[in-house]
Amino acid sequence: MSEFGFTSHAYADDTQLYISVAAASCQEAIERFAGCLERVRDWMASNRLKLNEDKTQITWWLGTQHQLNKTLSQTLTLRNATVLQFSTAIKNLGVLVDSQLTMADHIAAVCRSGFFQLRQLRSITQSLTPAAVKTLVYAFISSRLDYCNQLFVGVTGRLLGKLQSLQNAAARLVTGARNSTTSLM
Repeated sequence: MSEFGFTSHAYADDTQLYISVAAASCQEAIERFAGCLERVRDWMASNRLKLNEDKTQITWWLGTQHQLNKTLSQTLTLRNATVLQFSTAIKNLGVLVDSQLTMADHIAAVCRSGFFQLRQLRSITQSLTPAAVKTLVYAFISSRLDYCNQLFVGVTGRLLGKLQSLQNAAARLVTGARNSTTSLM
């Protein structure tokens, strides 16, 4: 990978490749990435492993919106006719990272899954002890809010407000309070 100019990080069965290029060099970087990916696929095949190209994601980070729109509309076709589409966000260790590093996609996913879990818990709350409700809310909501929460530094107040709404709804479920009486700050 270093022969193509990439830095790599590996986590269990997940490998990430990084390269920093000027906006004018993006086509060259795409070609180098294709060569690198094909070399990885060939190495894996020679070692009786399979590169899951369906799960391969490519994105550009930190360009102007015009540059990102231009590059994200491109596709990458490999020698075996596999076509890879550029993504606006990729999942990295369970965190959705978007091309502008706003964390908006991740926060939306956390809130979506959190409110789903709260609806599921709300339907069985009468059958549970208060301690069990607290434990389940911590397991399904608080743990998701806490996971990688240091990445939320610098996000907009609007996005933090979405997380706050989820936390408030969880507090209302635990305390049995109505909407207007519970607000955690």
